[in-house]
Amino acid sequence: MKLKIIPAFTGKEYLSIDEILKDKKAKKLLWAEILFNDEIDWEKYKEKIKEDYKQAAVFYTNFKYLFKNRKPLPEIKERVDERKIRRFEEIYRFLS
Repeated sequence: MKLKIIPAFTGKEYLSIDEILKDKKAKKLLWAEILFNDEIDWEKYKEKIKEDYKQAAVFYTNFKYLFKNRKPLPEIKERVDERKIRRFEEIYRFLS
């Protein structure tokens, strides 16, 4: 797996989705990895990562104007969890 966000914020490399799901720190960042890294085909992991995929789609829907050059995620019209906005901003600045 060619991850961008999770290794940068955890300091570890992960070889599979199962490794990410077992690590608490990595699991907390999975939604951001899905949102910011469209080089991975997340659709094939969708059953294992339902909640994270949905959360990424909610962020995508609310901030679509920031993601003009990525493969689209499903549109889910829900409010973004306010507790995660700060993390989103931190990751966005890291990648910019």
